[in-house]
Amino acid sequence: MLESTTEKSSPTGASLRNSRPQRVGVLLAWVVILAVVSSWLCQRDDDPGVGHTAVNASIILSVLGFAVWTVGWSGWRFGTRFVAVLGPLGLLWAFYSQLLPVEVILDGDVGFVGVRWRANQPDRLLTVPESYSELPLDWQTTAQDYPRFLGTGYWANVSGVTLDVDWQTNPPRELWREVIGAGWSAFSIAGNFAVTQEQRREQELVTCYKVLTGEIVWTHADPVRWEPRGSASLGYVGPRATPTIHEGRVFTLGATGILNCIDAPSGKRNWSHDTLEKHRAENVMWGKACSPLIVGDTVVVSVGGTDEQSLVAYNIESGNVIWNAGSYRSSYASPVLAEFAGKPQVVSVNEDVVTAHDAADGKLLWKYKWPSKSDANAATSQPVPLEGDRLLLSKGYGLGAALVQVTRTEEGGWETTPVWKGGEYGQLPVMKTKMGNVLVHDGYVYGLDNVNLECIELETGKRQWKKRRSPTFGHGQIMLVGDIILVLTESGELVLVETSPYEYRELAAMRVFSDHQITWNNPAFAPPYLLLRNAEEAVCYELSLKELVAAGRAGPHF
Repeated sequence: MLESTTEKSSPTGASLRNSRPQRVGVLLAWVVILAVVSSWLCQRDDDPGVGHTAVNASIILSVLGFAVWTVGWSGWRFGTRFVAVLGPLGLLWAFYSQLLPVEVILDGDVGFVGVRWRANQPDRLLTVPESYSELPLDWQTTAQDYPRFLGTGYWANVSGVTLDVDWQTNPPRELWREVIGAGWSAFSIAGNFAVTQEQRREQELVTCYKVLTGEIVWTHADPVRWEPRGSASLGYVGPRATPTIHEGRVFTLGATGILNCIDAPSGKRNWSHDTLEKHRAENVMWGKACSPLIVGDTVVVSVGGTDEQSLVAYNIESGNVIWNAGSYRSSYASPVLAEFAGKPQVVSVNEDVVTAHDAADGKLLWKYKWPSKSDANAATSQPVPLEGDRLLLSKGYGLGAALVQVTRTEEGGWETTPVWKGGEYGQLPVMKTKMGNVLVHDGYVYGLDNVNLECIELETGKRQWKKRRSPTFGHGQIMLVGDIILVLTESGELVLVETSPYEYRELAAMRVFSDHQITWNNPAFAPPYLLLRNAEEAVCYELSLKELVAAGRAGPHF
C-alpha cells in the first residue's frame, strides 16, 4: 500500500522541471535573451556591424537551440522530431549558403536592405549594348580630367574649384540617368568620355560613356561572371576595380583577375592577361578590387601570387612582364607610387603587411606589419604618402589608423617607426575605415570611422570630432572638392560638409539613389560634371560653381 500511495502522490520537483510548459519556457527565454542582446549591440555608435552580426548569430543559435530542445526535451515522437530538426537546419543552411532562389540584400554592416528573386538580379535583365558606329572617337584629355581611382592624388581631391553650396537656390542639375550593370567600379573621366566596369548577365564589361549624354560609345566584354557564394555573397556580383586612363589607353582589372589594355578611341583590346592563372594566384573572397597603377612605361597590378608573384609590372606597349616581386596575398587596396628619402617606390597594402618596392625593378625595400585577412577582416583603404617621409594607414574592424615614419638608414637600409597608432600608448583607435578612404586637409584627416564622419589631427591622431548622422553615412565614399567635403552615403545621399576641425557643419544634402539600393562606388568629378553610380544606376549632375581655375589643379596639400 505504501508503494501504491507513493506512485499516486503529487509530481516531484524534478518532474515539474521537466514539464512541457517549463520546457517551452526554457526555449522562449533563450530566444528572448538572444534578441535583447542583439538589439543592444545594434545600438552601438562605433560599429553597428557588431549588432547586425549578433542578430544573424541569434537566428542561427535560436534554430540550433530549437533543434537541441526538440531532440532532448520536446517529448515528440521520433518522426516528428526528425522533421522538426532537419527542416529548419536545412533551410538555415540553404539561406546562408545563398542556395535559395531568394536573395537577401544586406549592407556593409550586414543590415537588412531588401529581398529579391535571384533570377531578377538587375544585371540579368540587361543586354550587352552594341558598339557605337562613329569610331574612333575624338579622344582628348583636359586639365580637369579624373583619370583613375581617386582622381589624380593619394585621396579623392579636386582642387582649383569653389562649389556653390547653396543647393536651395542652385541645386545640382541632373543631365542624365541610366540603368547600369552590376559592380562597384567607379567612373574614370577623360575629356568628353567616362569609362567604368560593369556586369551584364554573363559578360564582364569595360564600358565607355559620353559624359554629357550617358550614351554608350563602346564596350569590351570578357565572358566571366564574378558572383561570390556563401559567406562571401555580401560582396555581390560584378567587377570592383576602377579603370586607369593613360595616354589614350584604358587599363582595367576585372573581379576574376583579367587585366586588359584597351585602345581608348576605338575600344579595341591591345593586350590582355588572366593574371591569376599566369602568376599562380588565388582570388580573394570578395573578388579582385585593386586598380592598375601607372609607373613610367609599366602598369603595376597587385596579383597576390606566391613565389615573388605578388606585385607585377607589365610593359604598357607589349604587356610583357618587366618585373615581379613579393609573396603576399592581395588585400582590396590599390598600390600607389610614392617617394621616400628621394627614392621612388611602389607601396602596396597586402594581406597582413604593407610593402614598398623599388619602382624601377620591384626590389623589396621595406615592410610594415598591418594585420588583416582578405577572407575576414579585410584591408581596403589606400596608403597615403605624406610629406616628411611619412605614411598614413587606416583600416576598419577595430584596428584604426597609424602614422608611420619611413627612414633611410646610414647603411642604406630602411626603417619604419609608428609616430602614433590607434589602440596603443593609451590612445583609442581612430579612423576605422572599413570600406572607404580618407582626406587630408590643412593638417587634419577626415574619413568615415565605420559609419560616422570623423576628424582627427594628423600630427597626433587626436580626435577633433565624430558625427553620427541620420540617415547614416553608412559605408559611403568621400571626396574633397576645394575646401568642401562631398560624401556619397551608402544609402544614396549626397552630402556637403565643411572642412572644419572644430565642429561638424553640414551645408547641403540631397538624395541621388534609392535607399533600397547599396552605393559603395566612389564618385568622380571633372568640373562641373559629377558622375555617380552604384550597382543599378548611373547619373550625371552638373554642379554650380563659384570658381574654376582653368589652369588645372594644384597637387594635394597637407
